[in-house]
Amino acid sequence: MILAASTQRTIGFLLLAIVFIGYIVYLFFNSRASRAEVGSEIELASNRKPYLEDSELEGAKLDRSLLAGLAMLAVIGVALPLYWLGEPGRHDGLIDKSDRIFADRGGELYTEGANCQQCHGAEGSGGSAPITITDSQGNFVATVAWLAPSLNTVLSRHSEDEVRHVLNYGRNNVMPAWGAPGGGPLTEQQIEYLIRYMRRIQIPESELREIVDGGVRDGVAEHLGTDDEAAIDAWLDGIDVVVEQARAMALAADESLVGNSEAIRSAGLELLASGEAPNSDLYYVYGEILFNNEAAGGTYNCARCHTYGWSFDAVTDGDDSIDGHKGPILESYNTAGGYFGPNLTGGSTLDQFETAALHSDFISAGQTIGQTYGRGGAGGNGQMPGFGPRADNDLGVTYPATLTQDQIDAIVAFERNL
Repeated sequence: MILAASTQRTIGFLLLAIVFIGYIVYLFFNSRASRAEVGSEIELASNRKPYLEDSELEGAKLDRSLLAGLAMLAVIGVALPLYWLGEPGRHDGLIDKSDRIFADRGGELYTEGANCQQCHGAEGSGGSAPITITDSQGNFVATVAWLAPSLNTVLSRHSEDEVRHVLNYGRNNVMPAWGAPGGGPLTEQQIEYLIRYMRRIQIPESELREIVDGGVRDGVAEHLGTDDEAAIDAWLDGIDVVVEQARAMALAADESLVGNSEAIRSAGLELLASGEAPNSDLYYVYGEILFNNEAAGGTYNCARCHTYGWSFDAVTDGDDSIDGHKGPILESYNTAGGYFGPNLTGGSTLDQFETAALHSDFISAGQTIGQTYGRGGAGGNGQMPGFGPRADNDLGVTYPATLTQDQIDAIVAFERNL
């Protein structure tokens, strides 16, 4: 399309040049054909200068003039439609070119201007940032390496408006405010450059699945105490069997579900979450592995927000001369006990979501700025990411899910049993 638009533009300019040169040539020969002035006057008035005879004016000369005019009309009549036929392509080309320019400028900001790569890694692959944490009285606790999430899937988890809000105002006193509305150094246009760059670096679904599944397999290996691939595969296959058994039970209990795969999934999840399905406890282990998935610095897990200390490895004793803290910050994690995200223990998710299906839908969609969720009408700040597929209707783009529906369901069953 860009090539076609360029060709049409070249033809248009060439035709314009031909018309312009023809006009110059006409003026040149017309001036050369003028006769010398005669009489006593120094310069005869234009209307007194002798000109061609009528027989000559109305003969070959008139024919040539008419032919030239017809040729020019033909050129204009063909050139203008050809030029405007390429207008949609030129418009799309301008949009594509602007996107490339904006993304390039965003890349420069990411790597040099704002130096986002220092925390989030090259091309948004994830990294860490030195953060000082304090206690509830504001006293120093330690200097830690805070895991910064990867940004190469951020548009799967958040809308561009939510990303823009975080860039402008920061997040949870860890991510600083970069935009002018939040007191940061970047203009509105520069924030837009960064968002365009993030569009560019979003990874394909196949790569995303590989990263998430790699973290799951690491978690299973730790649970089993072995790195044997066959043993890991067998354990994961066993989870699939547990899910299928639960769905078969749901179908046997309610024949009206026949042919409705989504209803069968939801009914099977209710059985698993309530412990009524066989081997539900094994399913909860799988959900816990997903809840704590370490892939990409915890980008795809729940623990980094719902478990205090997980994001800075609080149970590991670091170098005291660096972190300024003797021994580990925590002896153990209070899994899902709450931090930036709410406490999920003690049946709180059962109180918030009447059914496991509603719970699963929320995790899939995430929060939306200005909209509350659940029975208690909580949230509304847009900070809870969505782990299911996300469509950007303005751009006509669908971003892949960071977790599959089966993985989200396993997390739901685990959380509803905390």
